[in-house]
Amino acid sequence: MTTLSEDTLIFNALTPEITDMKIVYTALEDFMKIKRENDSSDRFNVILFQGYGPNYLNDFTLNPENILMALKSLEPTIEPANIASGIFVAITFIIEVYKRISQKAFRLIILTDSGTLKIPEKYIPVLDNLIDMVKNMPFYIDIVRIDTDDPGEDKKLMELATRCYGNVHEINDLRDLESILEVLALKREIPEETFYDKEKKIISKTNQAFYINLADDVLDAPKKETCSICFETDKTDLVQCPECDIIAHRSCLAQWADNSNIGILNVFRCHNCYNLLKLDRDYINKVRYGKIMAQGNIQIEGLDLHEYQQTIESEKTPEIVQAEDPLKETSVGETDFGMDEEVKETKFFLCPNCSKMITNRYKYCPNCGTKLK
Repeated sequence: MTTLSEDTLIFNALTPEITDMKIVYTALEDFMKIKRENDSSDRFNVILFQGYGPNYLNDFTLNPENILMALKSLEPTIEPANIASGIFVAITFIIEVYKRISQKAFRLIILTDSGTLKIPEKYIPVLDNLIDMVKNMPFYIDIVRIDTDDPGEDKKLMELATRCYGNVHEINDLRDLESILEVLALKREIPEETFYDKEKKIISKTNQAFYINLADDVLDAPKKETCSICFETDKTDLVQCPECDIIAHRSCLAQWADNSNIGILNVFRCHNCYNLLKLDRDYINKVRYGKIMAQGNIQIEGLDLHEYQQTIESEKTPEIVQAEDPLKETSVGETDFGMDEEVKETKFFLCPNCSKMITNRYKYCPNCGTKLK
């Protein structure tokens, strides 16, 4: 059975006035404890809604205490959750993390009760398309329904969950939550059709444009440096990663890309920080077939995932951030980013400048300000 280190995002769509949150916190604490005992590289995050929109930590954390602290501190101001918006925010966040880290499976566990808002029918096709873009990262959705009686909503949620290898779990007694989460704490087997399969390692042509747009172009290096791949020192066609500034020969990176791409020949991980990078496909092929001579040979190995995660978390403590509800009919963003009131069908796309996932309701990217229309 093929498994990966897992990053789990817990979407708390429960209503404190309806559901006893103390029981929920105990069950979640046990869930995270089991996962950490099974794999110390597993990480966690949380989403919950307040008046303005969703709140979450600005990065996944190895420490379950950070999750429990966030849940408890924000409980007094929790408002009924919009599942459609929550899924959008979760996937947007996971895309940003995927761009920066490798060797991961991503999971979204949604906890709902009778106070959770229903998903409007108009957003179902939008969510289907969004899930299809990321499900082969791989990405899973599991939904826990606590003491609900709504067959129509159950059907919608089941269709969303099964679209990305997940399921809906229904319980009438909150005390059964612990046993459900114990099952969900087990590693998910990587489906054969995901592009992580190392035997295939090919992303379908349908989804290639999405991942190519997500990757950063390498930058020209400003000065003579030692290549971080072959360790030769010269100034011949040196480039650098825009995320960590590590420098290498373009031809050495082409060799690295040939051996470590994500399923698209010219899209690969930085050997120093896991950031998603891209080179010209024709250039990589010319290096591969000897039409362009490489400056040196690869003298490095990939990063150790667990050590890298620990380094990241030791450098910064995760903080709670508040995002705008992307599907809210009216918002502060209308003034700041020129919301388009004439849009009849909501669609998602990546900002061409910063790769932030946004909806077509914006005229300007709310992340970087780039004009979109």
